Amino acid sequence: MSSIQNIFEAITTEGLSKRVLHIIDEYVNDIQNGTEDFPRFNLSEHAGLSKGGAPLIGASIVTCYATASLTASRNAEGGQGSPTNWEIDELQERLIEQWARGANLWEDNSEQILTAEFGDAALRELQTIGNQGRDRRDGGSKRIP
Repeated sequence: MSSIQNIFEAITTEGLSKRVLHIIDEYVNDIQNGTEDFPRFNLSEHAGLSKGGAPLIGASIVTCYATASLTASRNAEGGQGSPTNWEIDELQERLIEQWARGANLWEDNSEQILTAEFGDAALRELQTIGNQGRDRRDGGSKRIP
């Protein structure tokens, strides 16, 4: 079984426990050191992922798990086709937040930090981007004020 499959199995059985976060961190380090490849990406994409740093690699592992988990669940239930984009997006968002909190990368007051650092215009731009994504998924029913 590959390293990524071991991680997926650990997330499935334990969630994002401290032990699983440690396994993800080890895999991230192996990717950055060049001793492991992330099977989802070709060589040039893998190089870009590695340059993006540990948080990007960790987030990519978690989002890849979300997609694989939904697809496996749908297949196990006898469903046909792939999960919808909004299903994938919502699970990815939830797992990214759980992972980022566990890895001490999450900031609860990110809006205040962005406003203090870059001003109200930057925050409004990010809210616009967030609303565009929600518009595609659910018709904009969860708009950010």
